[in-house]
Amino acid sequence: MSAEELNGLVRSWADGGYYNEGIGRDDLFDKVREECGVFGVFGIPDAAALTYYGLHALQHRGEESCGICTVDSARPYESFAAHRGMGLVKEVFTKEALDGLRGDRAIGHVRYSTAGSSALANAQPLVFKYRDGDLAVATNGNLVNAPEIRAELEAAGSIFQTTSDTEVIAHLIARSPLDFVGAAKAALQRVVGGFAFLILTNDRLIAASDPNGLRPLCMGRLGGGYVFASETCALETVGAEFVRDIYPGEMLILGEGDEIRIERFAPLKRRAVCAMEYIYFARPDSDVAGINLHAARKRMGSRLALESFVDADVVTGVPDSSISAAIGYAEQTGIPYELGLIKNKYTGRTFIQPSQELRERGVKMKLSAVRRVVEGKRVVMIDDSIVRGTTSRRIVNLLREAGAVEVHVRITSPPFANPCFYGIDTPDRKDLIASEKTVEEIRQAINADSLEFLSKEGFIEAVMGRVGAGAAVPVGAGVGVDAGIGAVGNVAGTGGVSLSGGVGTAAGGGGIGGRLAVVGGSVTVAGGAAGTGGAGASGTVGVGVGTGNAGGVGGGAAGGAGVGAAGIAGGAGGAGGAGGADGAGGAGGAGGADGAGGAGGAGAGGDGVIRAVGTGGVGVGRAGWRFDPSVLDLKGLQAAGLSPEEFEAALRINGGMCMACFDNDYPTPIDFGKPSRTCGC
Repeated sequence: MSAEELNGLVRSWADGGYYNEGIGRDDLFDKVREECGVFGVFGIPDAAALTYYGLHALQHRGEESCGICTVDSARPYESFAAHRGMGLVKEVFTKEALDGLRGDRAIGHVRYSTAGSSALANAQPLVFKYRDGDLAVATNGNLVNAPEIRAELEAAGSIFQTTSDTEVIAHLIARSPLDFVGAAKAALQRVVGGFAFLILTNDRLIAASDPNGLRPLCMGRLGGGYVFASETCALETVGAEFVRDIYPGEMLILGEGDEIRIERFAPLKRRAVCAMEYIYFARPDSDVAGINLHAARKRMGSRLALESFVDADVVTGVPDSSISAAIGYAEQTGIPYELGLIKNKYTGRTFIQPSQELRERGVKMKLSAVRRVVEGKRVVMIDDSIVRGTTSRRIVNLLREAGAVEVHVRITSPPFANPCFYGIDTPDRKDLIASEKTVEEIRQAINADSLEFLSKEGFIEAVMGRVGAGAAVPVGAGVGVDAGIGAVGNVAGTGGVSLSGGVGTAAGGGGIGGRLAVVGGSVTVAGGAAGTGGAGASGTVGVGVGTGNAGGVGGGAAGGAGVGAAGIAGGAGGAGGAGGADGAGGAGGAGGADGAGGAGGAGAGGDGVIRAVGTGGVGVGRAGWRFDPSVLDLKGLQAAGLSPEEFEAALRINGGMCMACFDNDYPTPIDFGKPSRTCGC
């Protein structure tokens, strides 16, 4: 499809076509939503029950409808059965419904519609009769050229039963003169978009991922059989052992013997996992592309603290997806983390707001502010994203009504400015507040005292485990009692701290009556005794060798040791802090992998004579984020037809993530062969 044709489709979708109809635009909470979750079982008795538990673990990926299709390998052409319904997994699948699904093979689906209407006919798996028997299809994602293919097939005589874009795959397979595997491969080569497919017939199961791997799909082993799932948390739920991710452009065929047949229907382009999986969609106990979500979100919060520190009394996260990031922000700054917001888990999916007044009150039915925690306090509210801005405004006002004197909003993603065309339900671009307003205008709209978003660079580095983002990155000034906040990188008033780069750990006390400074080394002020120097921030992680930031300056004590972070060729360890009067210089930091150790600080006495010099650090460290044959499954890569070099190259742009919703190039067709224009990664 040409760029002009894709642009035409984008315009048609915006005018009310099949794609992104915005089913949830009237929802009380304006989060973007993942379309679906899929779960598959092959060669395990009572596959339906196993799939039920797997779908329950994936319920957060779709609450509109669900379904399970099963087949018994002992009677493959007599046992093909399916059950689908509108609602939650626990509502649709009664004991009677599960008893009617016999077999050792199954595929299941939970759905939140972004393409096609909310109706039972669109609930998946979609089940069909075709020339070779029975066929069931379940997918997570969207096919951006589905309207084009659908029109072509209808002109050739095909009759569609649903408005779901998934149905085009079944028609392409059914009309192909090739055998089932060949037909499936040809069909996958026709469609464009972000998808993870599970396709079940009477005797075979196919699992496939799009050429960029936008939608996650992984494989596990349980007993003598296999399990497939959109997230690893579902594998954990059923007791399966994680084997590996399904690689981009790969299809796995089960049912042709004891071995899994692996084929590629498309070459690996560049890996582009949806960034929103890391920000919001996936459960924190899941791993996506080998990265744990809880750990990644904590790093996002930590990096956000480095980029946009603000003096406050408590940090709180918007439940549930922002809790991990709030913990990271609190740990990085030393501001206490508190449960300032509590989520009511029993409001249900269909809470009705019959009037605007009740709609505004409705936020209190789902979220409550803990008055005793926030009253009279300066609050940092951490959230994962801002879509329309209505939710953020309601939560900020909720905190103010509970007595918060200041509410500072920090968002662990870049501004969400563009709709997604690859399987996320997002509103029209005009409804996305970041596409129409500046950060300052958004701050005013949500009634916050301050607002900051995580930078693109910071987001990528946090996801990939590179929080210490280079030398000379200014971190907010320290905080002193009665002195307010100092300028970035400068000394604040009483108890203030000057930083350049990362955050030190062991902080000293500030001046007399000064507050404990948790960021960086402390500074002697107003007659107060200075504490020991803090640890230097981590060294740069990335291609080449970076230099760690200097340790804090100790007053009358040893300077802190810089700690080099791991990376490609490792960052150099930070230089040890200079000692105070008569103090010894701090030890140089340890370098990252292959990185040089930092130089020790010089300990000058009060008369200017250097009394002691710290020692240089040792150039050692842990493995970095880059492709590592000892970590990734080489056998799996080779079976998929990928070399380690090809796979590593696929990760170089934007850390192997799709960040089109944060890009400023809209509505230009997304080019996965380049980084985001504003990112420079």
